[in-house]
Amino acid sequence: IMNKFNLILMLFATINMSAQAVMESTYLDVPATKIDRFVELHKTMTDMAQGEDRTIVGSWVYRHWYGSGPTVVVYTSFASAEDAVNDDPWGAFRQAWQSAAPDGWNANSSKSNERQKRLEALGQRYAGYLADHTDEIRSYNTENFAGKPDVDWDTNFVFVVGNYNTKSANWNKLGQAFMNWQTKPGVEKGLQLGGGYSVHFSGSGYDVQVFQGFANIRDFAKAISSENVADSQYAPDFWAEVAGDHEDQIYLHVGHLVDGKFNLAGPDKE
Repeated sequence: IMNKFNLILMLFATINMSAQAVMESTYLDVPATKIDRFVELHKTMTDMAQGEDRTIVGSWVYRHWYGSGPTVVVYTSFASAEDAVNDDPWGAFRQAWQSAAPDGWNANSSKSNERQKRLEALGQRYAGYLADHTDEIRSYNTENFAGKPDVDWDTNFVFVVGNYNTKSANWNKLGQAFMNWQTKPGVEKGLQLGGGYSVHFSGSGYDVQVFQGFANIRDFAKAISSENVADSQYAPDFWAEVAGDHEDQIYLHVGHLVDGKFNLAGPDKE
């Protein structure tokens, strides 16, 4: 989705650095009445796109619930910046188009043309949703995550995101302060299923993005009120690093990639 030229520049900028995991965050303004339709189409296209040209290690999709942000967010993770550059989400789709006819493409075959027209229409509908989007690349470390054991993520869990800029540009200092203040005690003693943070890498975005998962809205409300277990001694460390305004968003999980297929959230869905 992201402009490949920008990704190549990003790779050149990090060529002398050790490989690190990166995440492409794509923000879409899908009309609320069309989100379900988009998710179904996204599943179809994602399943079709899995092939030897893909280098992704994960993909998670969320729909907006509260706040003033985009209506849909797609997080696509890669083991390294190089993998992000080399990823070709349309490669398998092109192959499907070329082999649409059982005996290969034949310009004079009506069956070939019909199958290819259906694929073209599918790709055009999906591209139409992508026309109005923004994206960025963020870096993350799996060590900067805490979670309860044996969580069932195949649900419409609540995904709370906070975006912050830093005063000292020590992004991990801010991220770790939030982990100590909110995430770790919330996971260990409270209702939080898991959480962590990522830092800015390329594109336009905040220095640090923290995220927290809760089973439902009720648990989230309890976690920030009657059953708040945050460790207040770390709150000053966190706020001392925050520069300017921050942004909070609440999303609902709608699906993620499992064994090469996009799994719609819910035990009765695939």
